[in-house]
Amino acid sequence: MDHLASPADLLEAAESYLLHLHSVLAHLPADPPVYARVSAALAGSTIGKHVRHILDHFSILLAVERPDQCASYMRRERSTDTESSVGGGQAAIMRVVERIRQKKQQQQQLEQKKQQQQQQQGELLVAADARVFIEDTMPGNDTAAFVSSWARELWFCTHHMIHHNAIIACLMHEFGLQPPAEFAYAPSTLKAKQNTAS
Repeated sequence: MDHLASPADLLEAAESYLLHLHSVLAHLPADPPVYARVSAALAGSTIGKHVRHILDHFSILLAVERPDQCASYMRRERSTDTESSVGGGQAAIMRVVERIRQKKQQQQQLEQKKQQQQQQQGELLVAADARVFIEDTMPGNDTAAFVSSWARELWFCTHHMIHHNAIIACLMHEFGLQPPAEFAYAPSTLKAKQNTAS
């Protein structure tokens, strides 16, 4: 292990991957439009639906504002604008990026307060190590909750995005497009590729 990831590290990674996705969307052709084109290989799947799904998870986590609050990934809102147009998808990405930037500022404020030992009890800003409850649907359609931390869930959302980016890359190939070489790879995969190449 090189070091313990800080809240700033996790927020920076999430922002970076979201901005990279935003950039990839900017290069999708408008004619013919491919963002909302349905895949022949993955029934019902579109690039737009994967973008919306990625952003749903981030939005749900970023709505957590106090320790022990429950985040329910199963209660996602469907946004047709996010799914149907590149502009809608990019605007939704930037809304999430703005929330991440706000969270970065909040984390800096928390760290400053901790250093000054002036943090008041009942603080509404959620620390990255704050306990959160995650609610989801289990096999058999039962709803269950489990304990996690805000930071762990942010890393989950980031990795979840990487895996959906891989599906987006497959859809791009299906539609005759070439995704950027580094798009849709987890950091550990990129590191392994670098180590193999050297």
